[in-house]
Amino acid sequence: MYPWQQQMFDRITAGGFKPGEMIVMTAGRRTGKSQMTQQAIDRLMRDLNSRPIEELVLSEGRIYGARYHCVEPIGGNWREMEDWCIRTYGEVGSVWRADKWIEEPAQRWYANDRKFWFRREADCTMFVLKWR
Repeated sequence: MYPWQQQMFDRITAGGFKPGEMIVMTAGRRTGKSQMTQQAIDRLMRDLNSRPIEELVLSEGRIYGARYHCVEPIGGNWREMEDWCIRTYGEVGSVWRADKWIEEPAQRWYANDRKFWFRREADCTMFVLKWR
């Protein structure tokens, strides 16, 4: 630890700073800020994706006017579920079409708004059976 870091740590653990006192800190290149931030992000993503599936919330929604069967997993690893869907149902569709409005849905399934959207009820049922 650099001396200024030790001083700041000592002051914080001893009760903080006095009223009216201010510390200005600058950190230069190669001090490990980016690495610590990336480690924190990686740990957060690992923690979020390692939770067991607590529940699968079923609902219905509309994409481009067509009815879709939705499954919202509470917990679980989103990437594993999405990879399984791609292997099982084919490529994921996109609900974000900037070039034109589509009157009919073009894809078998979508992933949006932390939900999986299935055109066919049988696909939704197979997803639920796989992940429940």
